[in-house]
Amino acid sequence: MEKENKERKRGKLSKAEEKYIKENCFDLGLQEIADAINRTVEPVKKYLERANLKGRETTDYEHLVATLRSRPYYIEIRKQLLDEDEVMYFENQWIEFFRQFQEDVTHSEEMQIIEVVRCEFLINRSMKDRKEIMQNIVVLENLINDEMAKDKDERDVTSVALFQQQLGSMIGAKSSYINEYEKLVTKKERYLKDLKGTREQRKKVADDATTNFSQWLRIASKLANKEKEGFDMEVQAIAADKARASLAEFHQYEDGEVDQPLLNMDTLLEPED
Repeated sequence: MEKENKERKRGKLSKAEEKYIKENCFDLGLQEIADAINRTVEPVKKYLERANLKGRETTDYEHLVATLRSRPYYIEIRKQLLDEDEVMYFENQWIEFFRQFQEDVTHSEEMQIIEVVRCEFLINRSMKDRKEIMQNIVVLENLINDEMAKDKDERDVTSVALFQQQLGSMIGAKSSYINEYEKLVTKKERYLKDLKGTREQRKKVADDATTNFSQWLRIASKLANKEKEGFDMEVQAIAADKARASLAEFHQYEDGEVDQPLLNMDTLLEPED
């Protein structure tokens, strides 16, 4: 295998190779495409991501990750995040919102999704900071209690005063974090309402889909839904064929007469001698 990889072409894909990948990505696997153009799988995969194309072997999640990373704002968003855990969280939230809206998202809605996720980050960071403050409050209270438990002559009055001053600041900061949390939650809910992402709005969309043909087509266009509907249709087609064959056979009726129900000319049988 290593020898085969060394013999593969390297460098930038040609226009003809890109055209071949684009025309065959839905019908052929990555390895099949790579073999056909004498390349390794990696440049084929990178081109699909860069061109925002979904290959036959690409999952919906992988396709949406590639879509997100191709967005011009993605690099700037990464600069705003603290670590890889936050990057992963941002990507997951963005993808789940796109899935929820069946990938039917306008540019303005996409910007609102970013703001919703950004609110999530600020809420999470606020709650982490508040947790740290609560832990510091417990530490300061224990230090004060330890000093107060000593004999009056042994107490470090200066330290107790300092601890109490710090404790007052911590309690005030805890209250400010609660206010900040409530503001962020309100802001997030407003964005979700604008996106029609609340439970009541989602239920209305689901109800409309039962009577709105274009909405039903949008839902049915997803790969997972296509596969499920296709499987159900095939099962129903097989069941219909079996039922048709059974109904087309000769039957003996209650009066003893044997005859064949006439469904159509294709099912008409010649009576046996």
